[in-house]
Order: sequence, then C-alpha cells, then structure tokens
Amino acid sequence: MIYLLLFVAGAIAWMISTVAAGGAAMLLIPILGLSMSAQSVAPVITVASLMANPSRTFVFWQYIHWPVIARLLPGSVLGALIGAYAFTQVPAFYLQFILGIFLLSTLWQYRFGKRKRSFPMPSWAFFPLGISVAFVSGIVGGAGPVMNPFFLNHGLEKEQLVATKAFNSLALQSTKLLSYLGLGAMSWEMGLSGLLIGAGGIVGVFWARNHLETIDNERFRQYALYLMPIGGVLLIAKAFASL
Repeated sequence: MIYLLLFVAGAIAWMISTVAAGGAAMLLIPILGLSMSAQSVAPVITVASLMANPSRTFVFWQYIHWPVIARLLPGSVLGALIGAYAFTQVPAFYLQFILGIFLLSTLWQYRFGKRKRSFPMPSWAFFPLGISVAFVSGIVGGAGPVMNPFFLNHGLEKEQLVATKAFNSLALQSTKLLSYLGLGAMSWEMGLSGLLIGAGGIVGVFWARNHLETIDNERFRQYALYLMPIGGVLLIAKAFASL
C-alpha cells in the first residue's frame, strides 16, 4: 500500500508542479516526512526528480532558453556538490526557515499577481543563483520554487520557464545523486522509494502537458505565484518539525 501511495503522490506532485513551474519536492516533503526519516527525504526526492524531470525536458525541449542554461547550469553543478556534502554535516533548520520566509514574501513582491516584475534579473546573475539554489537543494531535498521569481523577472514564461528549469534540474539532481552515493548517504530502500515516486511523476507530467499548453501567461503566472507561498509554509513547517 505504501508503494502505491508513493506512486500516486509523485503523479499529483509533478502534475501540479508542471503547471505551476516547480514545487514537486515541496509538496512531497510533508508526505515523505511522515513515512520515513528526515535524513531520507533529500536523497529520495533526488532520485524521484532525476527520474521524472527527463520526461518534462523531453515534452518541452523546444522551449529551453539556452542563454540562461549556459550561466545557470555550471553554478548548479558546483552548488549541488557543496550542498550534498553539507547535507551530511549541517543542520538544515536555518536554511529551510529563511527560504520559507522568502517564498512567503513573493506574494507581496508581486502585489498578489498584479505586478509582472518585482526586481531586475540580469543574465550574469544566473550563475550565483545556480550555486545558491543547488546548495540549498542538496541539503533540504528541493528548492525549485525559489528560482521562479528570478526566471519571471528575467522574462521567461510558461513552457520556456518549465523547460529551462527541467533541463537544469537534470544536471543538478545527477550531481546530487552521485554525491550522496559517494558519501554513503543513499540506501537501496531510498532508491526504491524515489523510483516509485518518479514513475508517478512521469505520469503527472504527461497529464499536465495539455493543460499547460492551453492556459495563457497570466493564468500560468498566478499558478506559479500562489504555489510559492505554499512551498514557503511547507518549508517552515519542516524546519520546526526537525527541531
């Protein structure tokens, strides 16, 4: 029964995150927190993401924004290496709490969806952004929605945002997985759970594809903006639950 629940949870999480530009890991954190140890969550989500995100990349390949990838991806690989090591050394509470507050603030940054931009985002800034977000992802399991304000402020919309994040996530999650394995932070039980969630995630991506193609940019922006504070609440809750 637990395996079926993991599959269904993966399908729902990736369906929602595809139409809202990320957040599958945030949605899964409370579910996984109830069924496994806190130290298992990040590796399990990494396996699931590495399995589900290639389908998202395949479906939206033609929309990838390569100039952003050229700057974001090297930073993501570097940050993932550092974050995976820190996962075995550093308590995650403070990072989770700070990120949660940042995600909650996005509603005010965008005046509840009425503003199209809240701050300028130059191309060069995607390299340090990649390092920072990948570092956090290596510790807490996922931080996808944190990137959304930066992508939106750079001008990426809908399929372009989803595709660019998905391609970058492949390198990020691959680096994290190899690092977890090398550091002895991954077990076969974690791998199996991640594979089941990822299999559900593939189904969720294909379910969401048609809906994403039919909605306009304004509706997509609303989905993304309202998922970010939800992710913030989940991160803050996870931070205090780990105390």
